[in-house]
Amino acid sequence: MKTVLNLAWANTKYHRVKNILSGLAIIFTTILVYLIISIGMGMVNTQNYAVNSIYPTFHTMYRNVSEPVKDQLILNQSFEAYGLRQDIGEIPIEDGRIVITHFDKQSLKLSKGTIKEGKTPQKDNEIALSKGGLLSIGFADAKLGDTIPIAYQRYEKEGLSIAQTNDFKLVGILPEGTQTKKNKVLSMLVSENFTKSVIPETERTYRVLVRFRTSEASTTDEIENISKKVAEDFDISEADTVMNSDYLFANYVDPSFFKGMIFIVAIILIVGALTVYSIYYVSMINKVQEYGKLRALGANKKQIRIVVLVENLLVALIAIPIGLIISIFSAKFFFQQIMSTYTENEMMIVIQKIIAEGKVSLFIPWIAILAIVVTLLTVVISSLKPMRFASKIMPVEAMNYAGKKSKKRKHQKSFTNLNLRKLAETNLFRNKKRTFTTIISLSLIGILFIIVATIFTCMKPAQIARDAIAEDFRIETDAVSGDKMNPQQEWTVIQQNNPLSEDTLQKIEQLSGVQKIYPQRMMSFEAPAIRSVYGDGALTGFLKGFDEEQFKKIKSYVKKEDVSFADLLIGNKVIATEVLVKHYPEIKVGSKIKVELFAGDQSHIQELTVAAIADVPEGIVGRGTLLTSNQFIKEQSPHNMTYSIDVQVQPQKMTAIKEKLTNIINRYDYLTMDSFTEIEKEWESITVLMSGAVYGIMIILGIVGVMNLINTTIDSILSRKKQLGVMQAIGMSNRQMRRMLQGEGLFYAVGIIALSVFFGSILGYGAYIYAVTNRVLQIKTYAYPTIQVVLLILIVIIVQLILTFATTKMVTRETIISRIHYSE
Repeated sequence: MKTVLNLAWANTKYHRVKNILSGLAIIFTTILVYLIISIGMGMVNTQNYAVNSIYPTFHTMYRNVSEPVKDQLILNQSFEAYGLRQDIGEIPIEDGRIVITHFDKQSLKLSKGTIKEGKTPQKDNEIALSKGGLLSIGFADAKLGDTIPIAYQRYEKEGLSIAQTNDFKLVGILPEGTQTKKNKVLSMLVSENFTKSVIPETERTYRVLVRFRTSEASTTDEIENISKKVAEDFDISEADTVMNSDYLFANYVDPSFFKGMIFIVAIILIVGALTVYSIYYVSMINKVQEYGKLRALGANKKQIRIVVLVENLLVALIAIPIGLIISIFSAKFFFQQIMSTYTENEMMIVIQKIIAEGKVSLFIPWIAILAIVVTLLTVVISSLKPMRFASKIMPVEAMNYAGKKSKKRKHQKSFTNLNLRKLAETNLFRNKKRTFTTIISLSLIGILFIIVATIFTCMKPAQIARDAIAEDFRIETDAVSGDKMNPQQEWTVIQQNNPLSEDTLQKIEQLSGVQKIYPQRMMSFEAPAIRSVYGDGALTGFLKGFDEEQFKKIKSYVKKEDVSFADLLIGNKVIATEVLVKHYPEIKVGSKIKVELFAGDQSHIQELTVAAIADVPEGIVGRGTLLTSNQFIKEQSPHNMTYSIDVQVQPQKMTAIKEKLTNIINRYDYLTMDSFTEIEKEWESITVLMSGAVYGIMIILGIVGVMNLINTTIDSILSRKKQLGVMQAIGMSNRQMRRMLQGEGLFYAVGIIALSVFFGSILGYGAYIYAVTNRVLQIKTYAYPTIQVVLLILIVIIVQLILTFATTKMVTRETIISRIHYSE
């Protein structure tokens, strides 16, 4: 065994060029595998760290839990942690209220509650309040230790009690919370002793904050399911079972993210394996006689296989650590560059701070181990065919081996007239497998490049932004459906005191620079006869209205059927969106849908007829699933149903109008504003980020592929050095030899280009169809990546010309005599 290992080590040193090329391929494969997994997991871990820094970490809150039920509930074995909160009463203040609350230690932790100064209340009359809260009740100058009289109202079954005044000692200062512009809700913490003294035991109700064990529920769906089951077991109503949606949503990682990461790594490994295999296979051809001599000296098949495998593994053992070191030191740089391209918001500010402070390590040991194992496995798999090939070599056959292996003896093809083209063809087809293996492995990279280029060419930030917002600005009510923590944000509540009043719309329309505004009315509906595809219950959605001018845009998206604006004004006719029909195929043109329309706290039944189906962009319909006229919606409700307005602005006054619109919406709660320009910039940054990352991977894969081409070209020259010397001795000039080698290189280039462009274009169009069908990356229109394809063609030709020039120089550098005596 020692002799075999020594032989493998000697071979590794002797075949330096081949091993450097295969080593580079292994290094790049290791770098890509580690970086993709490391950066992908880094994004997940950093997001989770940021989420846990911002959001309360409980999964579910059970409200109105009585004392006996609480005592049983907290014994549940599926809970990892639980906390108790009791709301005692409130203090009315201008534009809002202060809720008097007791948190136990665990509930304070789960709620992300902190004490900025001082301590948490322990004794009967101790409280903690923010500076803003103190200012609201007229004690702005109060300091820790001061006793202040506060009038409050206790919660009772019938509502709020008569106000009573108590003297409280200020022992803690709470941080200032982010409050809305009106209807402020602040908190005042009190002690457990005070809570018990104020609320009789029979009247006590709790909010139980729960975090489930990972073994019981690890995904959002599992947490929702177990939360509902626990509620059913303890007779807690659905209305009193509140999910911590912000936290769960932010912690949720789409499984497609991991699938995408695995897919990219798989592509890299396939291309890397093909490249390494091609290098090994081509190099093996020129070592046939060497292995034949070893067989003649007594080496058995197993020993030959071990020599080949150990030689490849020795290269891998040198290359993989180099690749890992480069990956580990470059991971943070690439990660910071990726994260810096995202739009700044509260979450991104926290994430960037976490990265800068190094709170989340990008070096994860299991990723390094995985990269090592996967790359080694790639090398072993790539070595299997060369190992079998080498072990089957017979000594007598090896002595006469000339680059091809044939089971049957064939007469060598001869030519009456010999020219450079025929010479080039003879060499290329002498070993067809080597030639086509090289072309196919490099073509795979080219095909992948064109597919990727097609996707990014079809991504048009301006079109995506226009699909998201119809005009320059959109002002919209910030309505949220089903948020039990914030019922005041339900659309049925907001519409009863709608900030988008006629007065507000008039102020916006009169701004200098505003060309036109387009109000859209909307009301929620439920269709009892149609079962929701998202779970139990009936189909719910929004009926959205438009004026006649906006209808002209919608009509351009209508399929086949003819529908007029007059149809929407009378006869209860509506247009169904393509998104709705896709999920509910029973809805067709002519379908009659009986719906319950909700207007404030009232509702009524209406039968609607589907007059047409339209695939309308989100920028026009927003949350609407059934479309009608503004007039029809106005007739259905006594409330102001204006949900959003689109604002068209003169281009030169865009900045000034944005500032004025911001000032207007800041006067009201529950209004948001989107800008076409900002959405376009955001998608431009996303496109740059994604294309930069993917094209970076393609460049590295391209370099790996070039290593393969270099190896094939050099091995082809070295194996024919004697033959080339003989041809020059009988009259071939250097110029003729260069043209012959250029012809061989041109065959490789044409083969790679033809396969890449042909299959890349077809598969690229297929990727576009898939993206459009599945609404991936907001792609809607096809664009051929002409610039990228031309660039690919030029790169392949230039690389091949440089290789031909370099190899010709390498051959002509030696004398004809030394070339003829080569390998003797």
